[in-house]
Formats: sequence, C-alpha cells, structure tokens
Amino acid sequence: MAEPSSAPPPSKPSLGKVRINTSPPPSGTCPAHNWVYLVLGLTGVMYAIYLGDRETFTKVSTSLYLGGVSTAFKFIDDYSPFNEFLETDEELIEKLKKQNKEAVKNEEVPSPTRPNVLTKAQLAHYDGSEGSPGLYLAMMGVVYDVSKGKEYYGPGGGYSFFAGKDASRAFVSGQFDEEGLVEDVSGLSSSDYLGLEEWASFYEKDYVRVGVVEGAFYDKAGEVTQHWKDVQGWMEIAREERDKQDVEKQMFPPCNVEWTQADGSRYWCTAKSGGVSRDWVGVPRQLYYPARQPRCACVRDRGPPSTDPGARTDTGDLESPHVKEYEGCGAKQWECRVKED
Repeated sequence: MAEPSSAPPPSKPSLGKVRINTSPPPSGTCPAHNWVYLVLGLTGVMYAIYLGDRETFTKVSTSLYLGGVSTAFKFIDDYSPFNEFLETDEELIEKLKKQNKEAVKNEEVPSPTRPNVLTKAQLAHYDGSEGSPGLYLAMMGVVYDVSKGKEYYGPGGGYSFFAGKDASRAFVSGQFDEEGLVEDVSGLSSSDYLGLEEWASFYEKDYVRVGVVEGAFYDKAGEVTQHWKDVQGWMEIAREERDKQDVEKQMFPPCNVEWTQADGSRYWCTAKSGGVSRDWVGVPRQLYYPARQPRCACVRDRGPPSTDPGARTDTGDLESPHVKEYEGCGAKQWECRVKED
C-alpha cells in the first residue's frame, strides 16, 4: 500500500495590498470651491463695512444698484439673534426705542367721540313729569341722568326745581327763584367755586353722564366755551387761596369766640382752638390781610417767628405786621373781651 504524499498543498494566488485614500482633494482642484470662498469673503468684508457705518453703506450700495445687499444686512440686524451679541448697550437701547416708536405710530388712534348735545328746549322735557322721556339735570353744562334720585329731583321732590335745566349758580347761591336758577356762575366767591367743584364731583360719581347742554359752557358742537375756560381759571385761583389759607391757619389758628349781648365778644386761645392741635397756646390778636376782613387769631408769643425759625428772638409772631392787639387787652393775656358799640 502506497504511503500518502508529504508534499505541501498548492498556495492560493495573492491579491496584493489595498490602499484607501481618505484625504479630501486639494481645494484648489475644484473651481466651484474657489468661487464660494471668494463670495463668502467679500460678503464678510461688506458686512463689516456695513456694521461700521450703516447709513453710508446703504447710500453707496443703492447708488451702485446693490440695494439688495443692504436690505439683507438690515434683515440680519433686525432678526438675527447673533447680531445682538455684537451690539453695544447704546445701540440696543436705541434700536428698542425705534421699534417702540414704530409700534406706537402704527397703532390706530381712536377718534374722539362727540358728546351728545342737547338744546335747552330739549333738556326742559326731561323734568320727570308724566309723559317725560326721563329725568335729567345739568351741572356746569354736563347733563346727568338723575332718575335714581327721582324722590329728590322728580315732581314734588325737594330739588325738583333743578330738573330739566342747568341751574349751576343756585347750587352755591341758595337762590331758588327764577332769577337764581341760572347757568351763569361769574362773579362768585372763591368758596363758591370750590363748592361748584364739589357738586360737579358728586354728580360725576353718583350719576350717569348722558351729554352736554348747549349754552354757557358748551356750544352746539359740544366744544367748551370761553365761559367754561374762565370758570376753570377761577377754580384754580380758589384752590390756590384755599391752600394759602390752610398754611395761614396753621400759622395763625382761629381763636375760640363767644358772644353775649350783655358782655359782647370773648376771644380766647387753647392748644386746640380753631381745630388746630399744637404744642403752644398763644394769645388773641386781630389778624389783618389786604382786601380781607380782620379775624381773631391765636399768635405765638414765644420762640422765633414762624416765618424765620432760625431767628434769635423770643417773641414768636407778636412782631408780625399783620397782627394787632385788641383794645383794652393786655399783651400777654390769653383771653380778651371786646364790647361792641
């Protein structure tokens, strides 16, 4: 039996080495790449110039028919979140202000509503009587629906004479006849104008405004008249005088006053006289101011004067040119009696 051959098996043919090149081809070998890099570079340079001077860049680019470039850059300014990192605080604040102004400008401004204007004849029908269309009254030209107060303003009510008309003057004069129930309020005192202001606030708060009446305060177009403007000025003067009197009252509190036919007038001061609480009592004096009736005031008799707290005097306000002693009353007396003739 023949032995098996010990020769090695035939070898397989070699495939050789396989090389894989993973490096990208040189950029210069692709013309398209070169153009892309060139465009991006030019765009970056132009954007940098734009950021340096937006207004000049826009003008120049528009003159060269490249306005679309500046438009694109402005779009980036307005909407790109990355651009905000490049802005200074001043630029950001200025941009926000500009955007706010544009938003306000674009908002629709509602046209003012023309008030409902009634003639005096029309207002007269609203007296609350049977068959009347309603119950109205006017205060300084403004018409209010006072139907909910018909027990006062309706027929038989205590204030029925105000219904269907503007009787502003009577609210402070107390004259409720035909001559007094009028709209004209010229020539009143300061306190009367303050009273009118309080009445107007009362009706504005408690009743419904339905329009205005043509007359002293409003014309047929619903515009304010010169009389309305005059009244506002008189009210402002009255408020200023009130404020001055409040200061004066603190400086010169009113005295307590008592009168009897047998003894005449008695004036005296306490730490709360005149409704002004204080840490001093004072002495009674006549207080004079130009164009005003004198009144009794409690005047400080110690320490520096009220008008000059730093003064080194100890006579209080006794040396004020506006105060005068009562005849027969001692300089330091806290009580004075005056017998009128």
